[in-house]
Amino acid sequence: MKDDHIDWDKLLEQLNAKEHQNMDELSKEEVDMLLFSEEVRFKLRKKQANEQFPVQEGKLEFSRRKKRHRLLQFLPYAAVLLICLGAGIWMLNRNTTSVDTAKQSVWAGNPSKKITLQRADGEKIAIDAQHRQLDENGNTVLINNGEISYLGQKSTQRSTAKLALNRLDVPYGLQTKVELADGTTVWVNSGTSFSYPIPFSADKREVYVEGEAYFDVAHDPKKPFVVHCGKVGITVLGTAFGVNTFGGAVVTALVRGKVELKVNGQLQQLMPGNVGKYNTDSDKLYLSDDPIRDWVAWKDHVLYFDDMKLEEIAERLKRLYDYHFIFDDPALKELRFTIDIEQTAAIQTVLKYLQASVQNVDFKVIGRDIHVMEVK
Repeated sequence: MKDDHIDWDKLLEQLNAKEHQNMDELSKEEVDMLLFSEEVRFKLRKKQANEQFPVQEGKLEFSRRKKRHRLLQFLPYAAVLLICLGAGIWMLNRNTTSVDTAKQSVWAGNPSKKITLQRADGEKIAIDAQHRQLDENGNTVLINNGEISYLGQKSTQRSTAKLALNRLDVPYGLQTKVELADGTTVWVNSGTSFSYPIPFSADKREVYVEGEAYFDVAHDPKKPFVVHCGKVGITVLGTAFGVNTFGGAVVTALVRGKVELKVNGQLQQLMPGNVGKYNTDSDKLYLSDDPIRDWVAWKDHVLYFDDMKLEEIAERLKRLYDYHFIFDDPALKELRFTIDIEQTAAIQTVLKYLQASVQNVDFKVIGRDIHVMEVK
């Protein structure tokens, strides 16, 4: 490889930019270094020490990439790595978190679509970045930056009464968060409908999910929290877990606490780290050996795919970014990828990561269609 394959000034401009632009103008070597540097910075931004960038592994990877090039190029590569490390250390000491930045990026991803809240009285409200304060059954409702907060549950519905439900619809390309009056927080992913009463009934708290959501449930032993996902009922007291109803199964991934799954007379208790699945075709409820991070990383605006088929990755990206994938060769669906990066506003950046992982696949974006092609 020659020195002129990398324009270091252009590469440093990309590293310092909030969002990568015009990546098609970069050479393959420039893209490779840019993506590697972003991996370093992302790992360094993680809060927990056991999730931070593995230094020894990073040294080996840096050495491997450096050996591809002539010795004279060592200093520029070292400079890039130092900039990445410096930026990562600076990010660790910032007061704002990477999650805040990621959330803003998600909102920038598809401004033409709106999250809508249909209240129990039939009124429809667009949930956007504007700040508003509403009243619902004596509860204060705050809408700010695309999120909803209910402050104080002033009353309860009779347990014998039919619950009047609000319905929150989150389209492809957007995500949001709801803070319920009982203190429970719900992250709602793209392509999801979340229904809940305001207020809850006197004896239990029941909500309904079609799609994907993550719950951090406020503890209240007198009022169990029940999440209904089709036929599956998930009962908890106080815990944190993710649910997913896409793809012909209902998946529950438990992070903290304890939950009980119930469907058609079948019971399954989950402990932290367990993933429970209900196959809607076979009517079977069972424990899965899936890593829990497969199902909950999205809540922190992380794209995490562990040896996952490109077909499934495309389905997830379709919901997250509102793009339709077209495979020119069905065999490409079977390609497997492992990726662990921060979710970005532009899907083109994600496609560059995937493309850099293998040598025989390419992506062409036409409008909101993405053609997956084999490179020959």
